[in-house]
Amino acid sequence: MIVLKVKQTDEGLAIVLNPEAQDLLGAADGQSVGFQVSEDGQLTIGTLDMSFEARRARGRAFLKRYDKTFQALAK
Repeated sequence: MIVLKVKQTDEGLAIVLNPEAQDLLGAADGQSVGFQVSEDGQLTIGTLDMSFEARRARGRAFLKRYDKTFQALAK
């Protein structure tokens, strides 16, 4: 288990990654990290792929998910 510290900053609370956690996540300064909680309460953390292709895929998934809603609103 990796234990991390939480620190107060001007912008809010920050989780400080030790070198072991940085290596495990492949995280770098300024990079985005995402959290996801499953239905059973498991927390998953990972770096986000914010490349153009990844952003386009997320946009398409959003549009596909709400396609019926958008069609109804367009009427």
